[in-house]
Parts: sequence; C-alpha cells; structure tokens
Amino acid sequence: MASMRDGSGNEYFLHFSTSGVVGKVLYGKKLEETSLLLASVPSCFSSFKNEAAFSVDKASFYFWKKHEDENWSALPNDLEAYPLLGFLVGDGSYYHQWAENYYENTIDSVVLEKVFNTLHID
Repeated sequence: MASMRDGSGNEYFLHFSTSGVVGKVLYGKKLEETSLLLASVPSCFSSFKNEAAFSVDKASFYFWKKHEDENWSALPNDLEAYPLLGFLVGDGSYYHQWAENYYENTIDSVVLEKVFNTLHID
C-alpha cells in the first residue's frame, strides 16, 4: 500500500496485489456517483474496492493497471488532471528525480522501476 496526503484534504491510495496496482484519488471535489465508477474497476481488485481504510467512496478518480496491461486505466479518463498522480503520467524516472530532490536522499532506481512496473520485489 502507498498513500499520500497533501495537508489540504487531497489524497491518494494505491494498493499493490498479485493482480497489479489499483488506487483512488480525492482531489478537490468528490465524484457524485462513486459506486457506479467503482463498479467498473476490474473485479480482480475486490480487496481494494472493499477495504474501508481506503475510503473508496470519497474519490475524484480511480485508476489501475493489471500486470498484463501496458497502460494505466482511469475513471474518469483524465490522468493529467490530478497533480498528485504526476508519477503515473510520467514514468519511474520522473518520480525518481522528484523523490531524490524532495527527500534529499538517494533512491534505488532498480527497486523503483520494479514498483512502477508492478513486479514482485524480492
């Protein structure tokens, strides 16, 4: 699991599983019909969809990538509209540079790429 809150009420949650990665964003305004959109998230992510800690009913956006998928899927379909998800619009190198600057620390790019590619980390 990974999460981030920006201190202004915006947040994201990501859930890593054997199926891939799924997440939600709350950014500004909550979706009116979250249950309808959440129902469209693949059933292989049911553990995310049913986890109360992720507050999936309070979302502006859902996104996922199954292991076999080449690209991210999103509902509504506009990844660029959510600044907290810049690392999804870019790639691992985008996040690697951001994280090293932000945390003022060296980040292992091999491990980071495994996370971005949703591979198993040994």
